[in-house]
Amino acid sequence: MNYNLLDEEWIPVFYRDGIVKRVGIRKVLEDVHMIRQIAASNPMDRVAILRFLLALLYWCKGNPPGEGNAVSGDSFLADWFAKLGDNKDCFNLLGGGKRFYQYNSKSGEEKLSANYLVQEVPTGEKLWHFRHSTDKINGLCPACCAMGLLRLPVFATSGGRGKSPGVNQKPPIYVIPVGISLAETLRLSWQTSKSDLGTPAWEKPDLKLPDKGNVPLLTGLTWLPRRVWLDNPEEPKANCISCGRKERLIRLSVFAGIGSTKTDGDAQVRAWSDPHVICDSGGDVMKPSNALGASDAAAGQWTKIMIGILEGQKNNDPRRVWVVGFATVQNDKYLEAMEYVSPSTPHSQRKKITMWQEDKLKDRLREIIRGTRKPRKDDACVATSAVASIRPYVEDKVSARASELVAGGEDAWEQAASEYSPMMAAIAKSLSPGFTTAAVQRRKQIASVKPNMLPESKTARKSGRKKGGNE
Repeated sequence: MNYNLLDEEWIPVFYRDGIVKRVGIRKVLEDVHMIRQIAASNPMDRVAILRFLLALLYWCKGNPPGEGNAVSGDSFLADWFAKLGDNKDCFNLLGGGKRFYQYNSKSGEEKLSANYLVQEVPTGEKLWHFRHSTDKINGLCPACCAMGLLRLPVFATSGGRGKSPGVNQKPPIYVIPVGISLAETLRLSWQTSKSDLGTPAWEKPDLKLPDKGNVPLLTGLTWLPRRVWLDNPEEPKANCISCGRKERLIRLSVFAGIGSTKTDGDAQVRAWSDPHVICDSGGDVMKPSNALGASDAAAGQWTKIMIGILEGQKNNDPRRVWVVGFATVQNDKYLEAMEYVSPSTPHSQRKKITMWQEDKLKDRLREIIRGTRKPRKDDACVATSAVASIRPYVEDKVSARASELVAGGEDAWEQAASEYSPMMAAIAKSLSPGFTTAAVQRRKQIASVKPNMLPESKTARKSGRKKGGNE
């Protein structure tokens, strides 16, 4: 029952000549300069595989030679990865010996559905889903199990008592610079580490986080918040519930917690600096918005992310960045995996992005409502609800043209602001029905409300009386 990840074809890749196929770890590293990107359909898998390959680079080669940022045509030298062959047993997915990202410290432990490894596949007794799955009947192919294991350090959430989240706690928004090949993308994240790299989880799957001090890079990139031991694949062959390929499936697995990872008191502080996270204006790691928190809760997230990227990038960085987030509610209730590619953004555009983000649209609408009739206690609520009902639609259209905005000038931002006009016209009809002169005038005022993206005009100084002049 051997399945070694170095040679088995399990990683989906998209070559620069248009070919898509699955390859093993050795082949990925051999063809890294000819591969455009990881070709998994779920962005969570693409991020997890990319960070795993980055950890392999550090483990095999250490810090990058020179600055580490090479052009896309540069391949990786074969002798960098001699360590893989010397430690082949670390990458066995199955078998009775050492296993990749797995250990089982208890015998006779209850087994759960292997589908727990893939968040989008339903488990347990919840029957009604867009994707139907039945525990112990549906299962995962070995390749999908391997990708599910790679997700654990990156996207694991708290799963109840004893089931701690990953090293980043609630999954953050990951921001990864991308190049025109997988080689260039990896090199952009492969930066010199000044501290000890530590031990990866494929060497020591039961590795514990330190109670205090810095978390080593390889430990943080690969630390496992779950204790997993896969069952062997079973006959007959069936379709994998995740990828659909017909193979012998793994249906059961130990999927257990490892206990609490909280530190005791303020005296012990654990510090982890993730290479792919950004911080908000308060210095906290940015997390995906809860789309269920309010009707427009996640609508303006793209501007916050762009400002966070600008905070972290050096000068006018010409590279694009890949943004991936995994939104959750109450830890183990999963909402969505979102992704988009953010264009390179010059620092000169930060003021415009901030203006768009902080525009007081609802305040202006409230003032119009109050100015055209007797003020009411619910005026603020009416204005807030009206703007919140249309904001997600507008922000979706505007964020899709983010590259045009940051590359354009005043006209591009004015055109973005005009996206509110047809929606505000619909709100005007709702808030000011009727055919009286006052109602028509009020509708015109409401329909004209949109973000003010024009630069502040200099106020003309009033001419004062000159001293000594004629009275």
